Amino acid sequence: MHLVQERIRRPKRKSLIGQAVLILMGIQLIIFCSFTAFELPTAKGRNLGRASQKAGAQLFANLPANWQQKVLEKVPPASILTQAPEKVDYSSYYGLAPCAILLGYILGPKLSLISFASFLVLGLAGPLIGLFPFSSGGGLDYWLEPGFGYLLGTLIGSWLCGMITQNRRTSVSQILAVVTGLFVIHLCGATYLIGSYLYHYVVSGSKTYLEWQPWIFGYLRNYSWYSLPWDALFSLTLVALAFPLRWLNKNLTSPDSGPPQKKVRYNRKELETMV
Repeated sequence: MHLVQERIRRPKRKSLIGQAVLILMGIQLIIFCSFTAFELPTAKGRNLGRASQKAGAQLFANLPANWQQKVLEKVPPASILTQAPEKVDYSSYYGLAPCAILLGYILGPKLSLISFASFLVLGLAGPLIGLFPFSSGGGLDYWLEPGFGYLLGTLIGSWLCGMITQNRRTSVSQILAVVTGLFVIHLCGATYLIGSYLYHYVVSGSKTYLEWQPWIFGYLRNYSWYSLPWDALFSLTLVALAFPLRWLNKNLTSPDSGPPQKKVRYNRKELETMV
């Protein structure tokens, strides 16, 4: 006799409204990062050393005079902070690569992919209806810009970061996601840049088809060589700080993310028969 009947409750579907909210938030963050530039020291060895010396000299100058004297007495090499630092070179930095890593880590592979794909579609077709989500314009001809490959790279890099950290939240998986995502972003950007140049120079036979062709190696240096150290620093920092925020994706999109619950119902008629 079956004294107990088990009824398995099916898990609810993921909330479409919650997913839409997260996607819209992701698009807004991407647009914010595309329009926000920071003046940071150019990532060259000697230049970063001069920037560190300048920051240390400013901090040392703000100390009281008696503290400065004690520091110089106990730490003789600190006397370099009293010297006038050399000129520091600065360049504009856009944080789209760390944004891709962050969204992939928080939203997961699917939602981050949709967010960046929507951003690219808006950037290409948006000018037709008066929307300009790209900082340098946009439009159907934007694929001719030298940095378009890096935009495609953010799409793939964000998805890879989400795949790596989807079910694993260890420090190793986080570092692996950052390294893999940034590698793919810069690889796609550099490959697209060089491939576009070779196509229009060799296949099309035109040396002046693209305005940026004479400065192709300058773009590679600025987009990858100078930006990569800052991308790695900010990506690791954001992933470390965003670890508690993963609950947002879970709570908004997976109301029953745990295993299906079982509801027990007793067969009252058979129990009475036994009694």
